[in-house]
Amino acid sequence: MNGKIYTDLIGIQRDMLKILGEVSSLTSNPLAIEDAIDDVWHPKCDVYITDSEWVIVVELAGMEKNEISISLTEDYLRISGSRSFVQPSGNTSYYNMEIETGRFDRHIFFPDTPIDKDNPRVQYINGILRIAFPLGPIVERIIPVQ
Repeated sequence: MNGKIYTDLIGIQRDMLKILGEVSSLTSNPLAIEDAIDDVWHPKCDVYITDSEWVIVVELAGMEKNEISISLTEDYLRISGSRSFVQPSGNTSYYNMEIETGRFDRHIFFPDTPIDKDNPRVQYINGILRIAFPLGPIVERIIPVQ
């Protein structure tokens, strides 16, 4: 019975974190809570908008570009893959372990601003992935007054 209670509490915690994440994404300083939701690591990223494009910059040090997968849906961009490093041979004792390895996954939700999702510019230089979507035109419709 204790296992079921624990599983239920973990489920409740994940649901609460998802709700908090959705609410947090509406503010100017969203919380970084993805790490508490699942078992993969989430690379750090910057997301910003300029006069001409919406940009995502992701830190993926130590990876080759063919190890990175980028996909998108109508709602979000997904960056995923797996990072590994050669482990030291022999008897090793770590004093500090902060570099995350293994599977990673990052979802970045598209803004309300119109963007051209079909023509992103993607660059990967020195461990930094940069994806830039051109801004789309804002279409205004005239509504007649009756």
